[in-house]
Amino acid sequence: MISNLIKLIWKYFDVICFLAAIIFAVWGCFLLNFIAGIFSVAISLVIIGYLSEKIANLQ
Repeated sequence: MISNLIKLIWKYFDVICFLAAIIFAVWGCFLLNFIAGIFSVAISLVIIGYLSEKIANLQ
């Protein structure tokens, strides 16, 4: 059971790392100031939306 969980996590590891990187980048921008944080959220959502559309078209 644990080996199946590890295999499942490893399958999506790059996606998890990408989302974690975006979360920490947004957090860092909010630490700079509020306006930079809002813009970083907007840019992050655009990037995630674009990549999700590219992935959806691959299948």
